[in-house]
This record gives sequence, C-alpha cells and structure tokens, in this order.
Amino acid sequence: MNINSILDKDIEIFNLIVNSPNETKKYWEYISLKKNKIICEYGENCDYFYIIVSGYANIYHTSEKGKTYSQSIYIKGDYIGELEIFTNRPFICGVEAMTDISLIRMEKSLFLDWVKNDIKALYYLMNTLCKNSYELSKKASDDTLYSLKFRICDYLIQCKENEDYYRNYKIFLSKKHLSEKFVVTKRSVNRILKEFSDKGLIDIESSYIKIKDLNGVISERESERYL
Repeated sequence: MNINSILDKDIEIFNLIVNSPNETKKYWEYISLKKNKIICEYGENCDYFYIIVSGYANIYHTSEKGKTYSQSIYIKGDYIGELEIFTNRPFICGVEAMTDISLIRMEKSLFLDWVKNDIKALYYLMNTLCKNSYELSKKASDDTLYSLKFRICDYLIQCKENEDYYRNYKIFLSKKHLSEKFVVTKRSVNRILKEFSDKGLIDIESSYIKIKDLNGVISERESERYL
C-alpha cells in the first residue's frame, strides 16, 4: 500500500512522514483491527511505534482487582509506544480499539534510527510529549483539588466544544467512559448526571449523554470551583 495515499496531510506527523526519504517511508507497516481488539497489552515488550490513521483507541490501566481507569482516548494522528521505546521498558498502559481502527507502525530500532536522523520528527515528538505531559499534570492537579462534579462539568464542556468529540458522543460521553475516566463508581457518576438531567442541562439516551444547555453546565462548573 502506498503510504502517501492513506495519510491525512493536514496532520503534522503525517506530513513529516510523507516528506521523509523513501528509504524511511518503506519501513512503515499498515495494519487494521476490529473494535475491541487489544493493540498493546500492559506489561508486554514494546516492539513497534504506532500512529493512528483512523478510529479511536482507549488508553487504560487495570488494577489487580479488575478496576479499569481510562487515562485517555487517542484519535487520528496520536501515537503509541514512544515512552516505552525511549526508556526501553514494557507497556505502562493497555491500548484497546474502541472502534474499527487502522494504524501504521514502525519497528523499534528503525523508529530510533528515524528520529536520530530527522530533526523535524524529533522536534515534533519532543513538542507533543511536552504538551501531553502538561495536560497529564493538569489533570492530576484537577483530580486532587476539585470535586467530581466540577471535573464532570469540565469534561462535558470540553466535549461539547470539540466538534469531533461531540459528533462521536457515544464514545466520549458514555456513562461507562465517565466512570473509568474519573475512577469512580457508576453510581457516583449517575447521581451527578441525574441532577443535571433534572435541571434540564443534559439528556440521557440509554447510556449516553447529550448536552442541552452548555451555559448551564458552565455555571454549574463555576459554582463548584471555589467550594
């Protein structure tokens, strides 16, 4: 398969690949997986660097008792395996396809050669890794400093303001995902969602949430900010 034809040139990392030497491009492998397939298993060796071409992947941790924590949902252009490759460690998270998904991947040693010899690719990875680290630090602070109600409001607002997230609300705004994202019981999430539903801020369709009154959700968040 011609890799140039499957990559969205508007995404920076794909543009870097398309403009890389043919000697580098030939080492990328295209793979396609069905929904619910495991892409990477926690604790396994990391042999490839992956980039999502289409679809969604859940990045998660599972405790010894089987409780799942969803750290993030990855979308087109997001990459997997860089932490493990650069530190030569096994996967710190599991990665599961939330939808049918397609990816490109490059074997570990070839990936390291690529970034050593392509300063633009290395700069891109450093830049995005710093941004991701910043967001994870912010999330850790919010999880410690703010109530569950505040955090749910904040997440609902982010999803509503992101067209791609809200278009796919059955992925990003499911009760199950909220429970796993905030590492709380479904009962705790349902209590807050019922309050919002009673106030006319959201609709709950089966296990999915649709936002009716964004300004109302923003007001609820701000009322929680200084509690």
